[in-house]
Amino acid sequence: MELIKPLQSIYFMFDKMKDNNQACPHVLQRLKALEKLALFILQKESEQISEDVKEALGKLNKVLLSADELIRKFTEALELTRMVKSSDYKSEFDSLNKSLTDSFVTLSAALHAQQRKTLDKQETRLAEQESMLNEQKVMLKWQKKKLAETGRKLAEQDRKLAEQDRKMAEQDRKLAEQERKLGKQEDMLQRVETKLACESRGSCCIL
Repeated sequence: MELIKPLQSIYFMFDKMKDNNQACPHVLQRLKALEKLALFILQKESEQISEDVKEALGKLNKVLLSADELIRKFTEALELTRMVKSSDYKSEFDSLNKSLTDSFVTLSAALHAQQRKTLDKQETRLAEQESMLNEQKVMLKWQKKKLAETGRKLAEQDRKLAEQDRKMAEQDRKLAEQERKLGKQEDMLQRVETKLACESRGSCCIL
């Protein structure tokens, strides 16, 4: 926004009328205060400036243009006659000072409202983030519980598998023992059959 150029022009003209600005010091003070406020706002990105603040800046720009016109008229008259005093323009300077004061109040209020709204948004966002964080904590706690439960179940399954392995090993041992005994029984049976066969042929076989 072309806001600073009128300010700089006004400051330049004030320098020209140093001997006559004693009657309107408040105008200069207001201008400097407005400049600080405007520069603070204009440092922000356009999308960060609310419509109310932009509107207040627009009104301020019109006031500054009026101030520029008034002071220019005063300085030109001063250069022509060297007899002009700021008191001759008292009513106009008083009106300008009032306009500058109104602009300062309006702009300050709009900026405060914007900052309040920004703060409210930040607080809302923070509350939402805290809510999400709490939900994540609850979910994490639930997941840890499920993992612990799953770990317990896995440990139980491992225990059962180990028990099954032990039983199968015992069964294998018993089966091997049975096979060994069966082998002995088969060997004895074969001896008996051989002996019987020998006796049936009337001969004696050495077993």
